[in-house]
Amino acid sequence: MTQAISRYLLPVVLVVFGAPFVVLFFYSTPAADDFCLATLSYGGVPQRSVWAMTWIYYTKWSPRWLTYLLLSGVTSHVDMAATYGWMLLVVVAASLAALWYFFRTFFGLSRGTSLLAAALFGAAWTASIASPDEQVYWLTNVVVYNLPLCSLLVLVSLLHQPRRRTWYYVLIAALSIAVPAQHEIAGTFLLVLLIAVVVILRVKHIPARQWYFSLVMTAFSYGAVMLSPGNASRAAQEHRPLWDIAHLPRWIAHAFYHGVTWLSVPAVLLAAFCILLLVQQDRQNSGATDGIPKWFGTAGLCAMFVVLCECALIEMTTGTWLPDRIVACFQLLFWLLLVCVILTGAQEIYQVRFAQGTKIAVFTLLAVALLGSENFRSAVEDLRGPAESWWRIDRARLSQRGGALQFTSPTEYPKLAKPQMLAGDPTCWANECLANYLHASTVTVKNSRDECPH
Repeated sequence: MTQAISRYLLPVVLVVFGAPFVVLFFYSTPAADDFCLATLSYGGVPQRSVWAMTWIYYTKWSPRWLTYLLLSGVTSHVDMAATYGWMLLVVVAASLAALWYFFRTFFGLSRGTSLLAAALFGAAWTASIASPDEQVYWLTNVVVYNLPLCSLLVLVSLLHQPRRRTWYYVLIAALSIAVPAQHEIAGTFLLVLLIAVVVILRVKHIPARQWYFSLVMTAFSYGAVMLSPGNASRAAQEHRPLWDIAHLPRWIAHAFYHGVTWLSVPAVLLAAFCILLLVQQDRQNSGATDGIPKWFGTAGLCAMFVVLCECALIEMTTGTWLPDRIVACFQLLFWLLLVCVILTGAQEIYQVRFAQGTKIAVFTLLAVALLGSENFRSAVEDLRGPAESWWRIDRARLSQRGGALQFTSPTEYPKLAKPQMLAGDPTCWANECLANYLHASTVTVKNSRDECPH
């Protein structure tokens, strides 16, 4: 009986926890940048093609050319109102697939255990982030910040298992170019990681041409990103105190304060221990005797340090605290590295046989942490009424066409819904993008509490 409970408790908890979040995908509505990308609009002005849209972003706003090429190329060819939830679901599925491949490659887990570990980590991250409205239910933000980390995980996993095949090096080149082109945060971390690995391999005289090849491709792509005109233009508009070196100690202290805070999140720590139990059980079932290399743990600690240094670098260059959406991106990477450190830091634990009662107790604590989290409670509350009501109102809005349209701002958005950021001023670029989407002359929102972005 206890063995059956231990076996099925985690999957049941994950299904119960994930169900309301998945259902809310289909009650999510487009917001702000979504309309601009769907209409190929920059500053409210439609561009003639996807390529023209990508180029104007690259030269005037953001160097993430591949992200905007993908976003504008997809959203401009689909019905946003009908497919928004499905697109969010695809990105989540891609994230889980990348995590699955990472756990399977680095820790040699079975397919089922890798999937369970990926789902556990994803659930703990979802329960613990401060801005699920942006990081889970806003398509533009999800693609900008989550998809690059998926590409990073797949690339590192491929580099860890070299193959002498043409397709392998083609894929390595594509991903090495893609990661910086999707987001400079992921690109910076990848570049530092590759430099460190190449130096170590060089010192130890270990041949690893796939790492050298990836470093060359990544450096080329990273240079194109950092030297883009859009970087300079956006910095001039948004980040007035560039390179605030005078307050460097404050930025470093704040970044490491983030790290201490992230190390004390109960759901993540419990998920890490549950994954450890799963890895132990998987190794016992497969009869594996070889230990997980201890250098994984050391590498993980060094990589966690790099993540915090990158946080400090971003805060120093922008002169402000990290917004929640960027914090959530760093949290995902930091917590995944923490899990790797825990899995490799105590090799002796794999020789211990935990009683089924102990496993049930740990799994139960994780269930309490997940199902008692504020984000889960918010998801359940939204499903009870606000999410569907707001979805129906927005579908009615998006079905209108032509003329001068005037909408009334909702008194309150659902807790996990991204505010549409539509202002009372019809000349706000977000209003103009929605007007382009609806083929209207103007769009005005009465009693709007949202301010025009930027």
